[in-house]
Amino acid sequence: MNLKIKLIVGFRRDQEHSIDASEAHKAYYLFLHPEQRGIFNNGLAIKGDQIQEILPDYHGTMGWYSTHVLDSDDMAEIRQKGVDTKIRDLLALGKDIAQRGDVSALNTPLTLLPKSEPQKQISAEMQKLYEGKKV
Repeated sequence: MNLKIKLIVGFRRDQEHSIDASEAHKAYYLFLHPEQRGIFNNGLAIKGDQIQEILPDYHGTMGWYSTHVLDSDDMAEIRQKGVDTKIRDLLALGKDIAQRGDVSALNTPLTLLPKSEPQKQISAEMQKLYEGKKV
């Protein structure tokens, strides 16, 4: 399963951009440094001051159409598969790395970056996740 996050840059549906969750630290860095510009692996080029929100992209992660309205059964499936906690942990990790301000880390996927002690457990789980192993 390929975890995704969503960058909201406006109020219309076409102003939501889905990126790989392993680039969450880039998104948070741009959000925290609005004068900076960045390019994501999917080709999205964006300036930090355009980002209004960074959210989990459950539709992209689960492979559902973006127009599908999530209901309680969908949320139950997301929780049952642990997608909600995996994305939440990855977003927290990305935020922490972005707050360190290490610009050299931005082109490295989250799972390959050195972590602080509390993050080592999350890092091991994320590495397994990206290698396709069960967490």
